[in-house]
Amino acid sequence: MLTTLKNNLLKNKLVVTLLALLCTALWGTAFAAIKQGYKIFSIESNDIPSMLVFAGVRFFSAGVVVYIALTIMRKKFFVPKQRELVKMASLGIMQTALQYIFLYVALVFVTGTKSSIYTSFSAFLGVLLAPLFFKGDKITAKKLIGCCIGFCGIVLINIGGGNFIGEFSFIGDSFLFLSNLCGALGNIFAKKISKDSDPVFVSAAQLTIGGGLLIIIGMLFSGGIAFTSLDCFIVMAYLSLISSVSFAIWTVLLKHNDVSIISTFTLMIPVFGTITSGIVLGENIFTIPNLISILLVTAGIVFVNLRRKVNEHN
Repeated sequence: MLTTLKNNLLKNKLVVTLLALLCTALWGTAFAAIKQGYKIFSIESNDIPSMLVFAGVRFFSAGVVVYIALTIMRKKFFVPKQRELVKMASLGIMQTALQYIFLYVALVFVTGTKSSIYTSFSAFLGVLLAPLFFKGDKITAKKLIGCCIGFCGIVLINIGGGNFIGEFSFIGDSFLFLSNLCGALGNIFAKKISKDSDPVFVSAAQLTIGGGLLIIIGMLFSGGIAFTSLDCFIVMAYLSLISSVSFAIWTVLLKHNDVSIISTFTLMIPVFGTITSGIVLGENIFTIPNLISILLVTAGIVFVNLRRKVNEHN
């Protein structure tokens, strides 16, 4: 009975919306924290190997935190079976390692603005790819229109302030697309694995494996970071904490809901990122383009979820 109640709660629209917004808000705050982290750790903008090590330590420690918390709450140790381990390793490689390798390499060739716009494009990929893997997750006009509305909001929040998108770069644009494709496929794969495994354990395993791989690859190319002050530990602890909480909750949501519905909430990440960066950097974020953008993104998410509401009453 308790299991049924929990499952129903995790499918409740209000609960799902609040939890998904919490995840995207946490990921949004990561943008400002990462920028501060680069300064504190003295990582140059073109030092990709050190960025990979930085990200690897963040995700690896986040995975360890999730595993420890899960062990304490469930009062037992989780050991994956061989088949589970292969699946979790594949997820870690795709959703954590490859996604961030492609992203960091791409940022050498394209602007951060273009990266933010591409990130929102992953919502489209989730809507388009999910039906290929899940029969019940269908492409609908409302889902596509909702994504388009939200995408317009992301474009507006990036170019409304005069930000420069930049020219086409084959390597940069291709790698940005591949990064978001890995993220979208990662969501799908996470849902499939979570069907027969504990979603929180899946999250812990993929973060640890993916993070560990990033550390190894970064160090192989002479990357590295040094904890030289208390600020280094504080920033890394914060980034690890938000990653552990957000990925664990996100994987649980994917287990109990359509991938296309959950993926749509990723449109909020650039919005929360802009708001947080504005607050941290002391910039004026209450501009007309920003406010209109937030309204468009919100409207897009509401539009997508309206379809779910209609289905629930039929």
